[in-house]
Amino acid sequence: MAGSSRPTVLLQLWTAAHMAERLVAEHLQRAGLSDEQFALLSRIALDGPVTPTALAAGMGVPGTTLADAVRRLEERGEIERLPNPADGRSHLLTLSLAGRERVEAAAPVVWEALEELRAELGVPPEEVESAMDELHRSLRAVTAPKASDN
Repeated sequence: MAGSSRPTVLLQLWTAAHMAERLVAEHLQRAGLSDEQFALLSRIALDGPVTPTALAAGMGVPGTTLADAVRRLEERGEIERLPNPADGRSHLLTLSLAGRERVEAAAPVVWEALEELRAELGVPPEEVESAMDELHRSLRAVTAPKASDN
């Protein structure tokens, strides 16, 4: 294979994502949250109020996949839909009080998982975070819908 980047980089990324998911899921069980719920609630906490389209793009999932998860969290009273002042045809998602409480309840166990990971890192955490930011930027660029897809 030509070049320094081999397809194993994508395999390593895929396996790392699944190992990280398992680490977080194990810790979140103690807070009564699934990793899907925590990721979605956390993303809304960081980005909200946010449109479902922007939320799906930020999470890297199709809108149809996100719709079911949003519906479940809305039924649990953890997120609310607000009118979108910029577009009367859409709405914004925001955390309810119950949603904020769930994210806050999970924070200690997520920090615990992060500290376990940091203790094993062979490089400064800031270097990993910087590389992850660049990776996310690159992945958003290559996975964004192309004008020819519309």
